[in-house]
Amino acid sequence: MKKYLFICFCFLSCQEEIFIEFNNESSKIVVEGGIEQGMPPYVLLSKNEGYFDEINTETFENLFINDAIVKVWPTYTTEGPNDTIILEKIPIAGLDFPIYSYLPYWSNIIPPYAYEHPKFKDWSTPNRTYNLLVTWNNQEITSQTTIPNPTPLDCLWVDKNEFSDKDFKYDIRALYNDPINEQNNILIKNRRSEHWKLDSLIGVKNEPDMFLDLIDAGSDILINGRRFETYFPRKGDGDFPTKQFNGKRWKTYNNNLDSTLVPGDVAIIKFCQIDESSLKLWRSIVRQSGSNGNPFQEPLNIVSNIEGGYGGWTGYGAVYYKVYIDEGLYTGPLPLDSIEIIDIF
Repeated sequence: MKKYLFICFCFLSCQEEIFIEFNNESSKIVVEGGIEQGMPPYVLLSKNEGYFDEINTETFENLFINDAIVKVWPTYTTEGPNDTIILEKIPIAGLDFPIYSYLPYWSNIIPPYAYEHPKFKDWSTPNRTYNLLVTWNNQEITSQTTIPNPTPLDCLWVDKNEFSDKDFKYDIRALYNDPINEQNNILIKNRRSEHWKLDSLIGVKNEPDMFLDLIDAGSDILINGRRFETYFPRKGDGDFPTKQFNGKRWKTYNNNLDSTLVPGDVAIIKFCQIDESSLKLWRSIVRQSGSNGNPFQEPLNIVSNIEGGYGGWTGYGAVYYKVYIDEGLYTGPLPLDSIEIIDIF
């Protein structure tokens, strides 16, 4: 017994506190910005935070940048002057963070839909590269992105999910014809613009998703030039896109004495082409999101296409679809004035 106590004492007496000093990195700009055909660019700016920094009530208030100078201009393929625009903070009621965009566009907007502004009909077009310059706190960060050609889906329809035990669960399916002999990088987002539930006190109520969810991003390396069938799930537990959409159904209440018809979901699909540098960014976000909470997953770093800062500046060749969840329904692309502005910014 004395021998064991001696060994334990030796181990305890040899313990030494180890202190690791981490370099304190200066505040850098974090960018979330984008531009798509026919629309003004937008940029959200924040500051990076240290991994071990204290989080308190002032953290969120001090996180966003309100006094930056933001410029965007296209690189023309033909000779001509660069048409630079200044992005300013846009007034959106109830918004807790600043978004920089082209202020004159917002002076005429009538929510919730976008509209065609004459400035951007020929200014933000596919196959053109757009430069970003942000100046703040004696820092300058730059980036470039390209709006690729949009490639609409061949068709879109709704089918009952064959594996669900509920007969009102549906999948959104589509056929896509991938252009041959060119690299295409696809990004997919969706949300439920209408999601109806039965409340026993007030009846049927709508609880839509606020923002588009990122579903997937990837290249056409395996499907180049092929026509294939795919589907668009929505995000579920653990941020994995495995969930279905609700069709209309009858719901009972009041101890099954009464029933009411609950409408089906309405989904918004944003189907985009993006350039290669943007794909690396969004693909890393997809992988990071999919590994969230997995203790056996190798740590992943988010790729950035920002020089001198972090984040992303993305050009979207976007096509929008509004899908009413009803079996067999086909829908075509939405015109600009039928796209909700929240799905662009």
